[in-house]
Amino acid sequence: MDVVTDPYAPVVKVVTVPVPATEAFRAFTEGLETWWPFATHSTADVEHGAVTFGGAVGEQVVELHPDGGREVWGTLTRWSPPELLAMTWHPGNDPARATELEVRFSETSDGTRVHLRHTGWEARDDGSAARSDYDSGWDKVLGHYVDSQS
Repeated sequence: MDVVTDPYAPVVKVVTVPVPATEAFRAFTEGLETWWPFATHSTADVEHGAVTFGGAVGEQVVELHPDGGREVWGTLTRWSPPELLAMTWHPGNDPARATELEVRFSETSDGTRVHLRHTGWEARDDGSAARSDYDSGWDKVLGHYVDSQS
């Protein structure tokens, strides 16, 4: 039997941070600039940056550049602190080709389990390659997040 790997399968990452869900959610959204690896994952190619998350469905998630510029990363599609955020995802790309990002926060006996699910690769012309890049990219990004909460 041949095994076929779906080049558009969701990217799923799960990490646990040793803090309550409220703190984990706040760090992921309001405190993103303290842990996000802007040097390698920024639309402005800067060492340090800032991102605003809005705070309601329909509001944009925006990277604010030091020179005053801004780049929309996506639009919130679900917002339920401290359990869930979901958004379209297109930093530096055409919003018509956005993927979907969902992050869930669940308290456990060890702290909070953070479950990230990134889907919708079919919407991108480079979907298979983008999926592969994000599969390893989310490992790096979430590694920084976990380190910031330890």
